[in-house]
Amino acid sequence: MERGSLDVKLKHARNQVDVEIRRRQKAEADCEILERQIQLIRDLLTKVRPEPSTPQGKGGVRLHEFVSKTVIKPESCVPCGKRIKFGKISLKCRDCRVVSHPECRDRCPLPCIPNLGGTPVKIGEGVLADYVSDASPMIPPLVVHCVNEIEQRGLHEAGLYRLSGADRTIKDLKEKFLRSKTVPVLSKVDDVHAITGLLKDFLRNLKEPLLTFRLNRAFMDAAEVSDDDNSKAQMYQTISNLPQPNRDTLAFLVLHLKKVAESLETKMDISNLARVFGPTIVGHAVSNPDPMTILQDTKRQPLVGLTHVCSSPSAA
Repeated sequence: MERGSLDVKLKHARNQVDVEIRRRQKAEADCEILERQIQLIRDLLTKVRPEPSTPQGKGGVRLHEFVSKTVIKPESCVPCGKRIKFGKISLKCRDCRVVSHPECRDRCPLPCIPNLGGTPVKIGEGVLADYVSDASPMIPPLVVHCVNEIEQRGLHEAGLYRLSGADRTIKDLKEKFLRSKTVPVLSKVDDVHAITGLLKDFLRNLKEPLLTFRLNRAFMDAAEVSDDDNSKAQMYQTISNLPQPNRDTLAFLVLHLKKVAESLETKMDISNLARVFGPTIVGHAVSNPDPMTILQDTKRQPLVGLTHVCSSPSAA
C-alpha cells in the first residue's frame, strides 16, 4: 500500500518536472523570437551616416532626401541654428522639411520622419498614432528632434530629465511642433532642460500612455514575476503586442535613455530615469484612475521601467 502511494507521488513529481521543463523551453523560445524582433527595431533605428541622395541607408534606417535651393526668404539651419542668408544655397528634405546648410546635412536628425503638416487633433486629445506618419519607423517627429538635440548637447548636463525648463518655453515649442508646417529649430533653445521638459510633457499628456491602457496590467504583472526568465518572456511578449507606433517609439526612447544613463555627468542612472519615466510611459489602465489605484500604480510604474524597459535587449 505504501509502495503504491510512493509510486503515485513519484509519478506526480515527474509530471510536474516535465511540465516545468516544457514551460522553461517555451519561455526560452519566446525570448529568442522576441529578442530578434526587438533587435530588428533597434537596427531600424540605429543611426548611420547619410549618403548623398540615398533615401534608405544601412540597416534600413530612413534617411533624408535633400533638394537644394537658392534662399529667397532667410531660414534657420536646424542642426546649427544659424541663419541661411539671402542668395545662399540651402538643403531641404522632401519628406520632413528639415532645412540645413550643405555642410550641416550630416547632423540633421535621424531617422527622417515625414512632416504631417500639423496634427489633425487638438493638443492633449490624441493617441500616439495620431502624431506619426504611415512610413516606418512610426515615431512622432517631436520625439526624434528632441532626442537628437538632447544627445548633441545634453549628455553633460547634471540632472538631465530630473530638472525642467520654463513652462512658457515648453508650451510654445509644443505648439510649434504640433501646429506649424515647419520644424522648430531646437538648437536655438538655450536651455536643454526645456527640451527634455517638452519630451516629457508630450508623452505625459497623450490621451493614452505609451504602453497603452489595454496592456498596462500585462506590463505591471510581467515586472512582478519573481522568476527572471519568465518575467522577461512575459515582458517581451507584451512589448510585441504594442501597436507599431508605440513599439517603435518605445525602442527609440530606450536606446536614448541608455545613452543618458551611461553618461556619468548627467548623474541619471537607470534607476533615476525609471523613476522619472515610469509614470510617464506606463501610466494607468484607465484614463481616470481613483486615488487608491494611483497610489498602487505609482509604486509599480518605476519597476516596469527599471527592470525591463530601460534594461531590455533594445537598449543593450
